[in-house]
Amino acid sequence: MLSSQPNYVKAGIVLLDPQSGEPVNAIPLLINPSTLSTQFEVKSQAGSQTRTEQMRLNGPPTESISFEAILDATDALERGDEDAVTYGIGHYIAALRSLISPTKRQLLQNDARAREGKLTIIPMVQPLPLFSWGAYRRVPVKVKSLALTEEFFSARLNPLSAKANLSLQVLTVDDLGFKHPASSLFLHYLTGLETQAGRVIKPVTNS
Repeated sequence: MLSSQPNYVKAGIVLLDPQSGEPVNAIPLLINPSTLSTQFEVKSQAGSQTRTEQMRLNGPPTESISFEAILDATDALERGDEDAVTYGIGHYIAALRSLISPTKRQLLQNDARAREGKLTIIPMVQPLPLFSWGAYRRVPVKVKSLALTEEFFSARLNPLSAKANLSLQVLTVDDLGFKHPASSLFLHYLTGLETQAGRVIKPVTNS
């Protein structure tokens, strides 16, 4: 592994089986991002007319997470890491791209079905990503966008450094349904938020 922060808790993306919710694979980030941006869109009653409806929520807010991940092969090359020598950080870029692309096998299967005249196309279902950022932020997500900027290349034109900008949307019980195994992960995340908020929010007392 190319880890540049061996003694840190590593942020990353865990891939879950879309049916069982069990962990299948993981993509650790080489260097934990220094900045994490989160945006919330409140789900409220549209076109509310009464005063009480102004205070109603229709569900959890739409939460978007974005960050820039730094990929760098310098330390791994100094250690003589075979993957770094062969690919630079190209294999990490490929791993991130796999989050947003169907596999070759899925494409060929659907092409074969189309050639056979079958109208039913098999949905190209991907593993469900779980964004892991420490003990209190582990949430199911979908990747909204990925932008890559490659910098510095080896003599064989393998990228040695890159910046990956990811935008993720947290999947709530509204998106997954309460019966989906990953919904329990969102609810656990919500419980953690409520517990932390309880350390700050206190009852008003009349003194």
